[in-house]
Amino acid sequence: MENKPRGSLFPKDYVLEPRELVHLWMAQGYVNPLGSKRTIEEAGQDHFMELLSRGFFQDVEKEMYGNIVRCKMHYLMHDLAQSVAGNECITIDRAHEIMPQGGARHVSIIATEDYEWNRFERDGTIRSLLLIVEKRIEIGHLDISCFRNLRALRLQGVVWDVTFDSISELKHLRSLDLSKNDKLISLPNSISRLCNLETLNLRECLSLQKLPRGITKLVNLRQLDVSGCSRLTHMPRGIGKLTGLQMLSTFVVGAQWNSDAARFNELSKLTGLRNELAIQNLERSASISSEEDASCFMENFALQYLGLHWVWKGDTANERVDLERFRPHPDLRGLRIEGYSGVRFSSWVAQLDKLVVIEISDCPQCRYLPPLDDLHSLKRISLETLRNLEWIELSENSERLQSNFFPSLEEIELKHLDEFKGWRTGTGTEGEEHIQDEDDSSFFMLPIFSDKIKLSIDECPRFSYMHCQRLQLRGTTNKILQQLLRDVGCHATVPLSSQFTMAVPTPLMMMMMTSISYMSLSTLTSITIESVGDAKHLPVELFQSLPSLQSLAIKCWPCLKDASVRTILRCLTALKTLEISDCRALDLSTEDGDHSDDDDDDEDLHARRLQGHSKLQLVHIRGIHKMESLPWWFQHLSNLQELRISLCLGLKSLPGGVILRLLKTVRSLELHSCPELDLAGQEPEDQEDMPNLLSYRPTELQKLVFSDIRKMTTVPWWIQHLNNLEQLTLAACRNLKALPYWFPQLTSLKYLRVEDCGELSRRLKSNIGEDWPKISQIQSVSTE
Repeated sequence: MENKPRGSLFPKDYVLEPRELVHLWMAQGYVNPLGSKRTIEEAGQDHFMELLSRGFFQDVEKEMYGNIVRCKMHYLMHDLAQSVAGNECITIDRAHEIMPQGGARHVSIIATEDYEWNRFERDGTIRSLLLIVEKRIEIGHLDISCFRNLRALRLQGVVWDVTFDSISELKHLRSLDLSKNDKLISLPNSISRLCNLETLNLRECLSLQKLPRGITKLVNLRQLDVSGCSRLTHMPRGIGKLTGLQMLSTFVVGAQWNSDAARFNELSKLTGLRNELAIQNLERSASISSEEDASCFMENFALQYLGLHWVWKGDTANERVDLERFRPHPDLRGLRIEGYSGVRFSSWVAQLDKLVVIEISDCPQCRYLPPLDDLHSLKRISLETLRNLEWIELSENSERLQSNFFPSLEEIELKHLDEFKGWRTGTGTEGEEHIQDEDDSSFFMLPIFSDKIKLSIDECPRFSYMHCQRLQLRGTTNKILQQLLRDVGCHATVPLSSQFTMAVPTPLMMMMMTSISYMSLSTLTSITIESVGDAKHLPVELFQSLPSLQSLAIKCWPCLKDASVRTILRCLTALKTLEISDCRALDLSTEDGDHSDDDDDDEDLHARRLQGHSKLQLVHIRGIHKMESLPWWFQHLSNLQELRISLCLGLKSLPGGVILRLLKTVRSLELHSCPELDLAGQEPEDQEDMPNLLSYRPTELQKLVFSDIRKMTTVPWWIQHLNNLEQLTLAACRNLKALPYWFPQLTSLKYLRVEDCGELSRRLKSNIGEDWPKISQIQSVSTE
């Protein structure tokens, strides 16, 4: 338990990385593997898991592979660790006030921008020195030569000019963290003096361009992290000598002309590599002779993650050979391929049974992918900027489409796939040029995934899909919407009501997908449909079989004229959030059409028209320029808590009957940039109704914002009845002249912000403005 106090060097509630803790323990010699087959890192991880099981750590966060990547030390254990450590572990939490005392072995400093280093005296007893910063800070001069026996030095997020004059004297140093230093361009060869160094962390040193040749003399180095060093040009020649390396986050292939760059075959000598490896600039590997580089060594690396990255789109045949050569260990769990320019991928991609994440991007000539549906552990699929991708092959047992298709899948991301149609049965030959017609029944456009998938579709104009938990469609077309209509009509959980008329089928709608089985939509909770360029009507049939839908967003439909929101709300009984934005041809106020034909006194009839959507809590309307007033059905949103209206250039009024009823439930009301909105009119009948409304139910409004309401010349009269109002903002309402006489009656108001309101801003100046007495009792006032 000797290493237990080490976690107390970090502040309470600090987010810890288990891997960093293990490296710090290794630096102090606290970790010893029990068996010859266990590495020091694995033994340290075992010890962390043991402490976790005993309650030392909490708030554990795991990545998609199941590894713990973040946690916090339990506050009681933190106190206990500090008590046990005594003066051996100390924290300096205020600059210039607390200095290391005699006997201190491990010191952490909560550093700020104005921290001064010059008050340290020479102390050869300190073994760990950690600077902990909330964000990157700059320190002009840093001299640590006085800590001759230092084992661990952490300067993460500290930006300074690294001269290594002092660091190179730390002969006993085993762990060095210089990550997130934006000024670090290169390391000097004097780093070779750190003969005991085991861990070197240079992560996110954004200016780092090269590693020194001297680094190849660090024969004890086990961890080299250069992830996020995007300007790194190559690995140093001789890096293959570091045979003890267990982790090399990135290998950058150097240009052939660069005599200082490591040859690609040096990577094969690092047989101990595990966890993660990204190989950058693979287009340069084509210049390496086949004699040097023909052996397949990637399978020897026990990697969890492999990234293969090309930049230059070179010769297709050469890059196809390269991809074959990189067949990884069968236990691989994460794979990213970027910039590969072959037409299709190697078969080993479909043979990684334990793969959890696959990400493929910027592959310009790829037309189809090998079968992935046999990868039962796959949780995330990301396909981005594959402009010529047409389909993904299905395995021979295509019955999985109807039963257990991707049973573990949680997330699908499809972006910029111009030609993608979906999944297809049958396997194309390598030289296949013929592409089957769109009406071929071998295409499966709508496979049945697990019902808890988060699906994002961005600019995939030829693909449609409707079975998941969260669906986002961006850059789609009217044809795709009509195809979705067809699928809902064929596979809806309830029959379509007779009052709805299906759109006339298009050729794309009539594509026969005879193998698709029953499509349940009951678990879909979120839909976002965005950037539909040619649709004039929102097809309400899409929403008739969505009993679980909680969030609906309709965005950026320039041609949309009819949204039928009333009808949709009656269908979506679980809806909580509704957003309609940037639909310049849409006029929501015309949905009051049949209201005039009804008996105005029959409120129960109006309520029944919207029966079932009482769960709606948030509505955001933005950029609906043709809407002149709020639709009447707003008054029946009995659970609405937040209403935001912004950039509605044609909005002229908020009907009194609607706004007064909303005040009974809405807690936050925001009105932004509606230049034609006039709130100044007095409505006697509505004012007479207000006492009756208040006696029935007090107003709930707590937050009210008016921003850039140019025609507002006085504060609306109904605000005086808001007995729970706490926050009021008046911004860029330049025609406001004064506050009304009743303003001091707002006794619940705690925060008032008035900004850029011309004459009113002048009248509210502290202690001297004419209207200052009306607001002097408010707890917090901001006038700018």
